[in-house]
This record gives sequence, C-alpha cells and structure tokens, in this order.
Amino acid sequence: MKIRHLTHSCLLVEVAGRRLLIDPGGFSLDAVRALDSEVLAGIDAVAITHQHPDHVHRGLLAEVLEASGEAIVVAEPETAAALAEPAGEDAPTGAAPAVPRERILELHAGAAHEFEAVDGEAPLRIAAVGGRHAIIHPDIPRVGNTGLVISAGEGPRLGVTGDSHEPIEEFHGIDALAFAVVAPWSKMAETIDFLRAVRPRLALPVHDGVASAGGRGIYLNQATNLAPEGTEVRDWVDPDRTVEL
Repeated sequence: MKIRHLTHSCLLVEVAGRRLLIDPGGFSLDAVRALDSEVLAGIDAVAITHQHPDHVHRGLLAEVLEASGEAIVVAEPETAAALAEPAGEDAPTGAAPAVPRERILELHAGAAHEFEAVDGEAPLRIAAVGGRHAIIHPDIPRVGNTGLVISAGEGPRLGVTGDSHEPIEEFHGIDALAFAVVAPWSKMAETIDFLRAVRPRLALPVHDGVASAGGRGIYLNQATNLAPEGTEVRDWVDPDRTVEL
C-alpha cells in the first residue's frame, strides 16, 4: 500500500492494483491538479468522509471525474445526497454540476464496499465507520462524517478519521491511521487522548492546512512526544510525501 499526502486531508492511496483519492478539498486544488494525467485517469474511486469544502471541492471533484471516466464517488449519505443535487443558488457562476447518481455510491457507517479484484490482487475493500462530525460549537449543526478503513486481503489496513476523534473500535491497533493533527473543532489534549485510546501502529498527520508552518510544528511535536507506546507518529517527507506500508 502506497499513501501520498496531497495537502490537508487529501490522500492518494494505491493498493491491490487500484487507485483511491480521498477527500479532495479546497486546500488540495493545486496538488491534485499537478498529478500526472495518467495518474488521474487511473483513479478508480474518490472517497469523501463528509461534506465540508476542505474535504470536497465540487469543481475539483468534477475535474477528477472527467479525467477518469470510470471513477465512482464513495461518500457518506448526507454528502452523497448533496453531491447528487445541483449547486445552490448562492454558488458562483459556472459552479460544478451535480454528480451523476449512477457514479455515486452511498456508504453509511457499518457498511462496506468491495471492488472487483484486478491483476491477481486481493479485492480492495472500503468500510465506513463512525457517523457524525465532531462538535464545532453547540450552535452549529453536526453533519455526517464516516471514517474509512481501507484494506485488501491480509495486507495492511489504513484508517482515515475524517473530522472526528471518536475512538472507534475499528481504529484500535490499526496498521496506519490518518488523523487530524490540528482542527478548529479540537484541542491538543483531545488529539493526544484519541491517539492513546486507539493506539495505531503508525499515525499519519493530516488536516493541517488550517495551520501555519510554525503552528503545525507545535501540534505535530506534541502528538509525537505524547503518543502512546507502540505508536509511531511519522511526518510526510518532501518531495513525494509518500509512505509505503
């Protein structure tokens, strides 16, 4: 499994002969558009944890789906419903159209989808876990948020939290976990307590587009220094920002 960080919470995952793009939001416009055309054309699915624009940019999603005519969108139910409808009246001129319903796969918490095996590999499996976004403020309605567990056969499992620090059972002891290292809805103690609760073998910091370069270092250092025994917090290394499991 190869995991590439494309800014903020956007990841490009290559596993079992498949290519999966996760949470292509507004912070990731340049990084996704800079991908080689062959890479974009080979994307099998775009997985979206929730509807917030830093996790899904409708215009960018339309570009990806145009580049890869076979790609489907795997999304939590509220996000799937929103993407299937045209952009609202307050959207800018030329806003991306609705995603064709036949290209959307709604995946609610507790459900899973298994892709057909290719090239003699084990089938790619995407499981949805959790269900609600973290509380930003009591006056702000919570939206749906499904974490993801990505696997193929007996190979390593990758967890993606989306915008939540809920210690979901499926994340406990997982091989790798992409976790929100900093977020407007969390404080440092909650991030550290979350890592201590689930104890992934490898913790990969994402959701960092909201922090300055210097501020990001503060959050990353604390998560690294206070992580539980047996958990390695590993930062992405330029230029390719790729981790292989």
